[in-house]
Amino acid sequence: MSDIFTKVAVDRMRERGDRVGSPAHGITANRMPLALGLAGIAALAALFVAPPLLFPKARWPVFKPHTTGCLPAIRSVRHAGGQTLVGGRYRPCLVDLGVSSGEPGLAIARDGTLLRSVLLHPAGIAVSADEGQTWTRRNLPREAREGIPDGYIDPVTDRYFYSGLGASPVYRSDDKGRTWQSGSFDSDERYDWNKVFSGRPVHPRRAGYPTNIYYCNMTQPGGFLTGTRCFASRDGGRTFRTSGSDPYKRGDCTDYTQPQGSGAARGLVDPRDGTIYLPVNFCGVLEVAVSRDEGATWERRRVQKQKGSGGTALIAALASPAWREQLLYGRKNIVPVEMAANQASDAIGIDAAGRLYMVWLDAAFQPVIAWSNDQARTWTRAARIGPSGLAQAVLPSLAVAANGRIGVSYYGTTDRRVWTGYMAIGDAVSGPAPVFETAAITLPDAPLMPEPCCWASGPQEYTAARWAPDGSLWAAFVATTPTGDARAIMGHLVRAEEHPGGAASPIKADRP
Repeated sequence: MSDIFTKVAVDRMRERGDRVGSPAHGITANRMPLALGLAGIAALAALFVAPPLLFPKARWPVFKPHTTGCLPAIRSVRHAGGQTLVGGRYRPCLVDLGVSSGEPGLAIARDGTLLRSVLLHPAGIAVSADEGQTWTRRNLPREAREGIPDGYIDPVTDRYFYSGLGASPVYRSDDKGRTWQSGSFDSDERYDWNKVFSGRPVHPRRAGYPTNIYYCNMTQPGGFLTGTRCFASRDGGRTFRTSGSDPYKRGDCTDYTQPQGSGAARGLVDPRDGTIYLPVNFCGVLEVAVSRDEGATWERRRVQKQKGSGGTALIAALASPAWREQLLYGRKNIVPVEMAANQASDAIGIDAAGRLYMVWLDAAFQPVIAWSNDQARTWTRAARIGPSGLAQAVLPSLAVAANGRIGVSYYGTTDRRVWTGYMAIGDAVSGPAPVFETAAITLPDAPLMPEPCCWASGPQEYTAARWAPDGSLWAAFVATTPTGDARAIMGHLVRAEEHPGGAASPIKADRP
């Protein structure tokens, strides 16, 4: 090693015209490479040798099995503005589906059927018609991709849509995954962060499929140097055509200290007039792109500047002792939570009155919510959603009921070392300190991730919160495992007085 340092140092001195062996900046050329070499060895020892000696593997958190059922001794915590109140009304429940899972998706049909995506090897969905007590596996078409899986159900028709990474089809099913058909596109520029949503046309149709199906994703792979493009289907998902101009174009960001990518979260359509709202973190700013002509043109409306975006996220990740320890012991978590803070899947919602709601993480990695009463032109000051004691959160998901009831899911931690799933309900979110009831879906000694979140068992970039027809809140999560893929987990908040029901049966496959 010292020979390499010597050659580099001498070559640089010769390029400057210095005489080899003469003093340079107070240290001789012969001593400089030795000093650099010793410093490098010391740095490597500090990073990779000392931690395993000081923190032996026996101290690493233990992976524990998760038991399906409700937690009888646990109730939600009622809180507002970071202060704990009294009277938690909900009980958290957990369902372990017993199968491997990619990034979790969830859709709920009008009859209450749960459709959980995506199962792995082969790609499929899990379907439950009895509130999670039993599950049936229904495989996707053989060519369906498991990466960046997205499952969505059109609330008007109950048609279910599944899409995966890249230029793959959007699959649709009218029988909850028993049979599938695929849709075609007019462009192959479809790479990453695909999301499907639907809503009424600006001018309702008198015949044919009643809603427009929209599909938006990145125009370049990876998300670092990309724009966002949307496609629209007016025939129920059979054909998708580019909707119009791109809401975000590659090169729009001129602040090169910020990420240049623009992976949009799932959009929504105002049921009153067909206006599209598409949220995105772009160039260090949280924005909503608005289209009043079914995606033909867009207007971008600012929500707020995102503090802590750009290079500060990487610095915060490198400063995490738990993440460094995780890497030292061989867990390949390539995207720590600090670098995933701006990722969003379901970040925006609307109630029957037209009020828009958005969730994101603030500079302290706390989940927050704001709302707009004027079609995203102005937004309230962000209010915190998390309870007292929550140290950090990531990957929040928002579900808004027609009456304005708010449901949220996310991964959270109280010590920045172990993470679990959290669910929250807000019944009247309108004041400066909205009241929420929050519960973790596991006991403290059995978290979903007994290590830093979230990629130790494969890519995990979102949670999914959804309201059921009976008014209860469901959410899709995963649990990391010692080896291999993550495990499919569901969370459910029920009224504390409700009887929790039995354990779910192992998942089974449909018979031909």
